[in-house]
Amino acid sequence: MERRVPPAKREVLPGVTLTVSVKGGYSIEREGDYIGWIHASFGDRWNAYVRRPGAVGDLLGRFGQEEAVKAIVTVWNASAVITNGRRS
Repeated sequence: MERRVPPAKREVLPGVTLTVSVKGGYSIEREGDYIGWIHASFGDRWNAYVRRPGAVGDLLGRFGQEEAVKAIVTVWNASAVITNGRRS
């Protein structure tokens, strides 16, 4: 079975959007900040990665699409440091 990512940019959670990436998955943005990405795994599962500024992203595991996005947002929120009112 060929698996294609439909061309789209859509909001999946308040302030969180999925945008088709050049590598065939989705980039995850929250309020305009790039926070991670997902790409197809097996069946209806998606590999989820949280962005680590200045480093390689961390694999969080395999999830359904919505759960993958929620996992990325949760880890990003827990690890974000607020400096001068901005995340770094």
